Amino acid sequence: MSTNPNLRVISGRHCKAVYSEQAIPENQGNPHIEALPNRLNKNDLYDKLFSIPAFRGDLSRVDAEDRLALVQQIGKSFWLPLESQFSKYRQLYNMLKIGYQSRNPLSPEYNRQYSVGIDEIFEHGTDFEGRNLAGVCHTAEMYAEIGLSGIGKTIAQKKLLELFPQVIHHTSYNGKPLKRTQVVWLHVECPSNKSLGALCRNFYREVDKLLGTDYYERFGEKGGTIEKLVNRMVKVANLINLGVLVIDEINRVHKAHSGGDDRMIEFITELTNTIGIPIIVMGTFKSLYLFNKSLANSRRGIPDSFTENITDRMLEDSDEWEQLIEALWDLQYTLTKTELTEELKKVMYYHSMGIADIVVKLFMHVQCQAIIQGESEVITPGLIHSVANSSLRLVQPLFERIRRGDTAALVEYEDVKPDWTEFNKYLKEVNHRVYVHGELAEEHERVIQANKRDEILANLIQFASKLVDIEKAELLSRTVYDASNGMGEVSSMYQQLADLILKQKQTQTRKKRENTNVLPKLTKVKKESPLMNEDDIRYVVMNGETDGLSVEESLFKAGLIKIPTEFIS
Repeated sequence: MSTNPNLRVISGRHCKAVYSEQAIPENQGNPHIEALPNRLNKNDLYDKLFSIPAFRGDLSRVDAEDRLALVQQIGKSFWLPLESQFSKYRQLYNMLKIGYQSRNPLSPEYNRQYSVGIDEIFEHGTDFEGRNLAGVCHTAEMYAEIGLSGIGKTIAQKKLLELFPQVIHHTSYNGKPLKRTQVVWLHVECPSNKSLGALCRNFYREVDKLLGTDYYERFGEKGGTIEKLVNRMVKVANLINLGVLVIDEINRVHKAHSGGDDRMIEFITELTNTIGIPIIVMGTFKSLYLFNKSLANSRRGIPDSFTENITDRMLEDSDEWEQLIEALWDLQYTLTKTELTEELKKVMYYHSMGIADIVVKLFMHVQCQAIIQGESEVITPGLIHSVANSSLRLVQPLFERIRRGDTAALVEYEDVKPDWTEFNKYLKEVNHRVYVHGELAEEHERVIQANKRDEILANLIQFASKLVDIEKAELLSRTVYDASNGMGEVSSMYQQLADLILKQKQTQTRKKRENTNVLPKLTKVKKESPLMNEDDIRYVVMNGETDGLSVEESLFKAGLIKIPTEFIS
């Protein structure tokens, strides 16, 4: 049997089948499902996945060379499960059980497929109701894990897969013989030559290494078309009762090579829809194009439950970054323990850009340098700068271009970040569920919100103009919108705007009161009376007052009023 030492493949453990009762009726009476381990809760999952180096001794008694060796163990032993890992575990667990629901070895419908022929079923595909040639409607699911190179996609998937036995050996079920080998999961890397035929050969190799079979010798080394290789692989996957197939480095597939991108994705979807094998595909941002055109054009169509996780580097103000850097910082093997400060966090993030693999390696290099230099062995921002510029010199120029927003760098390095124009177009066009995590999620939300900027501002101004004049409404609305770079919740913007208007009015009222209390009291200036004509009533009354006459007497003297008796005849 031929092997390829360059392939990085995950393998797990074998066990005998132990069956457990199932709460869900669809899972009952199915040996494939009942033999799976019970679901873990979040705390148990964390305990099983969290990993750190085992050393617990007194560092003052350990010499420099041994402490340097301890630092190297960080890269091998440290792994911190983050919040997102639990949802991925749930997704994997459900995928396995749901995928096996339509592949019950005790079901007549499922066993009918063998009499019809797996290759015939695969070739004919499914009808409009999703049933294959044997009348089976499979329940298998498929999802894609796409992300930045170095964020730990493969290691995270490895940790989750190893929570399940890889091979379960069945001998009897409910007192009746059941000779069956159940391969719960299989991890295969997409080949470097990017062809569908090579993927099939890699599949045979991994099954042979796992089970001691000779499928590669029987099928892989034989000549023939890609169709024959594919049909044989489908048969083998069905014979080993495969629970889930993980295809890593899917970004290696390229339309210019044998098999093509459409061919590869169509084959993957056919495995899921027609034979009922759940598929997880993993790759970098370079593989996004596969799921744009190929999934849309696949003649079988993708499963209704297909989802896609797109993950970018961690944000500096995210909980995940805080958890990672704090847990990592505890693993110090220097004689002097350096407390983690905000400045040290910023420097570590600046040089790693929130990429887990790089921050771990940088921390290891910094500790090694501190130990080699001797003296106090203190970790300082200057030491981190120096080590990063030396040990990470290959990636720092690229990071600097990305920090400056150099779009040419994005085109040149597809694995680091997708082209934004194409990425946003892709997210708008796809019909399946897409979850975006990390720095990309914030950028995407910013782009979407930026497209609504004029609409949001117009609504804010209209709201504010009911409380203040239009000029002030425009000024305050733009202030609130710009405060969050357009990324705030729209409902929060309205609340902030109302609070800002109220605060300004309260400030103005307070200042007015303060001015009234502080300013000295002014002497009231008597107003000059305007000049009056002699026939003006006011002039007549004023003159009469100087002579001691009443108002009536003054008016009577001037002939302006009469005595009442004059009007009596």
